[in-house]
Amino acid sequence: MQNYKKYRMNWKERLLCMAVTAGLAGTIAWLFYRNRYVIAAAVFLYFPVKKAAGNYFFRKQRNEILIQFKEMLQMASTALRAGYAMENAFVCAREEFVRLYGENALLAKEFAYINHQAELSVTLESLLADFAERSGIEEISSFSQVFGFAKRSGGDYVRIFQNTVDKIGQKIEVKREIQVVVAAKRMEMNIMNLVPVGILFYVGIASPEFLKPLYGNWFGTGIMTVCLSVYGCAMKIAEKIVDIQV
Repeated sequence: MQNYKKYRMNWKERLLCMAVTAGLAGTIAWLFYRNRYVIAAAVFLYFPVKKAAGNYFFRKQRNEILIQFKEMLQMASTALRAGYAMENAFVCAREEFVRLYGENALLAKEFAYINHQAELSVTLESLLADFAERSGIEEISSFSQVFGFAKRSGGDYVRIFQNTVDKIGQKIEVKREIQVVVAAKRMEMNIMNLVPVGILFYVGIASPEFLKPLYGNWFGTGIMTVCLSVYGCAMKIAEKIVDIQV
């Protein structure tokens, strides 16, 4: 089964990274150097672009797993209240989950595997522990440990499920509140990131003679390279400031 600790981009996401890299390479080559050969060197931007995109998609996937796991537990808890046995509760929960998210959802495939293995007499606690290990998500790991202990010694499963649902729900709500608070600052950051590029573009079109001494010579190339490096570092620092993890 899939290891969710690492994210593997599909071909569409890789093509998107290539398109972004091509756009950045063309922009840098024209704005900072006026040299088409720089595009070939700027192709190496693909690797940081791919890394940044991979981090974004990885966080998005983890958030989706957490939300879907919360929904799955809520549905399983409802089935337990209706009198289903534990294994049948997960089967029933997956059926409801598929109606809501579809067969291609991450946890639809995951719990299809778990339910199939449970039919082959593999214990649920070992299957959930394996999923928790592969997910690398703290809430799922905590749930699997509590579930395993309750399975061995007896416990109120409905309460365990509901406590986990509440905990995950609180984390999602806190994350949403933080996103709302920093949304305005992130917008300001994006605008400020575009200001230097906008100024260069405007001056290059309206008054190209002002920038002409910076192109076609080693001194100007060095200055523009230093400016580009400072600009890139400033963008990275700004991103770290507004990137608040819960």
